[in-house]
Amino acid sequence: MKSFLTGKSTALITGPQRPHNERLTFERSYLRRKKYYETNYRVYLLSMVICFLILLRRSTVVQNQPTPEIKSFITRHNLIASQSNRSYNGVQNKSQPAICSRQDNVVFIKTHKTGGSTVQSIMYRYGYIRDLSFVIRRTNENNGHIRFMEVTKDSPKKMFLPLLDTGTCSFRGYNMSAIHVVHDWEIFESFMNPGTKYITILRDPVFQLRSAFMFFRLYIGTIGKTAEDKLLQYTKRNLWKLSNYGKNSQSKVLGLKTEYFEDEAKIKLFINQLDIELDLVLIHEYFDESVVLLARELCWNLEDVVYTIENNRSNHKPNLDSELLDNIRKFNHADVLLYDHFNQTFWKRIEQQGPMFWRDLEEFRMLQNKTMYKCFNSSTIPEDYVSGHNISDYCDRYAGGNFLFKNVFTKQNRPC
Repeated sequence: MKSFLTGKSTALITGPQRPHNERLTFERSYLRRKKYYETNYRVYLLSMVICFLILLRRSTVVQNQPTPEIKSFITRHNLIASQSNRSYNGVQNKSQPAICSRQDNVVFIKTHKTGGSTVQSIMYRYGYIRDLSFVIRRTNENNGHIRFMEVTKDSPKKMFLPLLDTGTCSFRGYNMSAIHVVHDWEIFESFMNPGTKYITILRDPVFQLRSAFMFFRLYIGTIGKTAEDKLLQYTKRNLWKLSNYGKNSQSKVLGLKTEYFEDEAKIKLFINQLDIELDLVLIHEYFDESVVLLARELCWNLEDVVYTIENNRSNHKPNLDSELLDNIRKFNHADVLLYDHFNQTFWKRIEQQGPMFWRDLEEFRMLQNKTMYKCFNSSTIPEDYVSGHNISDYCDRYAGGNFLFKNVFTKQNRPC
């Protein structure tokens, strides 16, 4: 006889045995109960899984709600895209016309110790001979800079020189800006001409900080026998909070708030926003390529972007060993991410230009050299040269930004 529980034969069964019919009834009842409990258990497990998925979905939706910064980024992205043809991540907008037209409306956001003064000179020379109106701080006759002062939509009438004589005192519709000022696309759009192009220049953050460290005397307050020791100490302490020209200064000029310097997500959002707002980012280390690209993008002549090569400053700059290099890159983390991103997009833009770009570059360098020797009989401006005392007005226009600025300021300055 086999047991229905074990399925094995038993030679001897002790105790009273159930009748055959009663035993079958018991087995069927057992199987029904077993099936019932198994079904209910499956239903219970399925319910728990569904509840868990619902809660997880609700949590994800809440977490994915856009922050105010992201909402602002999306709004600005849509606004810019609706107003002009722009380039995104170095890929040119396909709707851009094949034949370019000369762009006379340009904002150059001047960063510090990046070669920005040379680009500024190009802008002043171009705008001055074409009677264009510049954004210039009225009370700063030396250079017109605004630097880190707050600029609002009401600032033009309170702070700027008026537009060139238009019959009335007007403070809306400026053509160009080439001063030190913190970038704010939305504010500038309120007083610049429609269709204005926005450009800037960046430099490798290691060498930019080294230059700024000496020029702005950031070493004050540091302790060390050598410039290298002082710079290393500067990167390890909070002395940078005493100046706007130290840590991540390129990002700061372009609009990154100080409290976001260590926030990776905010930095990436900031770079993505600049990718939309800026039409072109020049690279200091490839200056000739940058100005040729500038001329092609703005549909200017190569003569318009010829620049003068001034002698390097004699300030002793710290030597950079591996430890100092690493510390500066960590210290300037936001600037490093900014520079690396736009250095990549810069070469993408050049690649899009095709082989004619390299012919233009060769022609530009020949023109550059010819102009320097025509005006100064040298590849650099002589140290004893005084602006305004050259062989011609043509050559004086290549003599540096300060002389050009004085002419622009005088031309545009009038009582209102």
